[in-house]
Amino acid sequence: MKKISVIIPLLNEEGNLKELYKELLEVFKGLTYFDSYEIVAVNDGSTDNSLNILKNLASQDKNFKIVSFIRNFGHESATSAGIASATGDAVVLIDADRQDPPELIIEFEKEFLNGFDIVYGQRKKRLKESFLKKITSKAFYPIFKYLTKVDMPRNVGDFCLLSKKAVNIINNLPEKCRFVRGLIYWTGLPKKAVFFIRRSRGAGATKYNYTKLTIFALENIISFSTTPIYCIIFFSLFTVFGCIIGGVTVLIMKLLGFVIMTGWASLMLCILFFFSLILFFLGILGLYIGKIFQEIKNRPNFLIDEKINFD
Repeated sequence: MKKISVIIPLLNEEGNLKELYKELLEVFKGLTYFDSYEIVAVNDGSTDNSLNILKNLASQDKNFKIVSFIRNFGHESATSAGIASATGDAVVLIDADRQDPPELIIEFEKEFLNGFDIVYGQRKKRLKESFLKKITSKAFYPIFKYLTKVDMPRNVGDFCLLSKKAVNIINNLPEKCRFVRGLIYWTGLPKKAVFFIRRSRGAGATKYNYTKLTIFALENIISFSTTPIYCIIFFSLFTVFGCIIGGVTVLIMKLLGFVIMTGWASLMLCILFFFSLILFFLGILGLYIGKIFQEIKNRPNFLIDEKINFD
């Protein structure tokens, strides 16, 4: 028997869970290679009725499994927990907001059988999203790819199918600051796009505002690249060079007899010079401290309160 695992990380999605479950059951009937399934719903500290709905579904279907956190640990931790708990021959990641159409899993299966370890949904169009959200989302992908050198396709989310090989690689990565989407494409495994139109949210409101999205983008770029620190270093060197040019200019102007405010220019140049040196040294130290910090902080990414329907 070949099993497919569907991972659903969620936070306060009580209005979407039953419909998503029904849609997935219909999709499973259309699969040809996978003849059994499991659904792993990861409750990321929901405060609404989501957990009760999940438990009701789990009581009716032993293939519906629940991993419930003690508190909210974030989407990336929930996704990581789901991947670690999956037992299928392939794993599908899908959000609980029903924006990603489950029927695309049938197309995922076809490309998986063609030998691709990563089959991802790529958005051709986003329904009912603001112009600013679309622009900022499109800008993130080329910036991320340029700074990190990770070949992550544009206009993708977490909606994808992963082979057992890809799952094992991701599960064995020891890092604590995890951007699962980035880790998937960091592997460099064969990948294939399946295009789709992203639907509007089924129920409820998005958990991400622009502030959270900005922090999300910055944290993920930093976790994959030391380029921002090098930017600080080069900026400080540029400033030092500017101070030297400024000092030479002030000296020439003084020799040529131009009136210069006594003491002010030299004081500002000294302040800028030493400030630049401090930035430079902090940048160098940051390279080492950042690496050490990522390696030695060994706290778990999440704490599980209960697991249901796991043997």
